[in-house]
Amino acid sequence: MSKILVIDDERTILDNIKFVLELDNNEVITFSKSEEGFEFFKNNYTTIDVVLTDMKMPDLSGMEMLREIKKIMPEMGVIILTGHGDLENAIQAMKEGAFEYLKKPVTADNLTIAINNAVNKKNLLLENARIHRELLEHKNYLQGLHDSAEKILINMLPKKLPSICGFNFAVEYKSCESVGGDMYDVADIGDYLCFYVFDVSSHGILASVISTIIKSFLQNIEYNYQQGINKRRFPEIVLDLNMVLLSNTAQNVFATLLLGFIDKETKIIYTVSAGHITQYIVRIDGSHIPLESTGPILGVFEDATYSCCVNQLCPGDKIWLFTDGLVEATPTEDTPVFGEDSLLSLLKENKDTPLPNIVKKTVQTVKDYSKNTFFDDITLLGIEVSNK
Repeated sequence: MSKILVIDDERTILDNIKFVLELDNNEVITFSKSEEGFEFFKNNYTTIDVVLTDMKMPDLSGMEMLREIKKIMPEMGVIILTGHGDLENAIQAMKEGAFEYLKKPVTADNLTIAINNAVNKKNLLLENARIHRELLEHKNYLQGLHDSAEKILINMLPKKLPSICGFNFAVEYKSCESVGGDMYDVADIGDYLCFYVFDVSSHGILASVISTIIKSFLQNIEYNYQQGINKRRFPEIVLDLNMVLLSNTAQNVFATLLLGFIDKETKIIYTVSAGHITQYIVRIDGSHIPLESTGPILGVFEDATYSCCVNQLCPGDKIWLFTDGLVEATPTEDTPVFGEDSLLSLLKENKDTPLPNIVKKTVQTVKDYSKNTFFDDITLLGIEVSNK
């Protein structure tokens, strides 16, 4: 059953239309004065399904009625009733949003079909409008999550690298358009210099959540060291972190990590890599030592085990930490990536350049190669053993 508003200054036509429509159990409200009919519409339009209005009336014309109705409710179906010789105005009404025009006298079949079609279209338009509003609200909600995730990750990044006697540091970080999961840090934890870089596989709010879990865990290393951590326990730290991620993340989300410790007195470096891409120590003589993965990625395997890689550092050595966004940078998805070999060659060629300059030059070279297009975050952290 539909609620139908009919406006016509001819009482006989009103009565005939009301009779026909009520045979189909419709609720029909009639007005012979257009201004009164329009006033009723303004106060009750949310409950009205369709409006029939005569084209020519003394007060508001059918065209004027149509325009005012569309201002209030664009989805409302308006059917114009026209007399003979009024085709031009009827066509103009269709252009201005009338659903249909019917010539008088109107047959019962034509009237019923027009009413049903007008009601169906109005309902469809309202449903489309509702879906559009929900999509817009959802889009705004997701944008809010994205913005929050971005702020979380930015706030977790170190505001500045520490000043530690015997070492120099430099870093470049660039986020891609979608919030990624790169993170790095350097900390003085007493006898050791602790550093790490990790990369979460997901993006957006999920990446920020996982990054927060990992970051919070690694921030406890200084406390754990004070409680008796030693070099024999370095792999156990990563093993514990793996179990934390297994307990708190979905199975399709993982992270890679390189965690390192440098004995500040002996300059021995200990590294544990959980599935992270090979990192490098570049010697002052131009040779290099690869810091390869010593265990699987984090958050996937319950039976994961990790080992520790040990190397002796010398004055002038540089430890290079980076994420795959740097080596996988490319102008388009169909062209070759920048690559690890190109990165290593660039780092070696500039081994005598001051550390901050190497970092900036390397990242700029990658930016130029990729035409400043990045599909992932990029991070490059350099740690130099000074000659002092």
